[in-house]
Amino acid sequence: MLEWLVAWWDGVELWLVQLPYPVQVILVMAVLLPLSWGLARVIDRGVDGLGAKLTRVRDAEPPVGRRDGEDRKGTAA
Repeated sequence: MLEWLVAWWDGVELWLVQLPYPVQVILVMAVLLPLSWGLARVIDRGVDGLGAKLTRVRDAEPPVGRRDGEDRKGTAA
């Protein structure tokens, strides 16, 4: 059923391992860095949204930043 996917992946893998090492590193970074950054952003937004929904404070917004200009210790920035 998924033989075409396995064959395609084997071809990509064979092509990648035959490249010089610096080119492999550049290709992996060009694909993995944006993918990882995007996934981390989605997870962060999801956790913030879920935290805002589960809080006891009505109409809470996700904790993207403080509006009053205070840092975490309660002093003015």
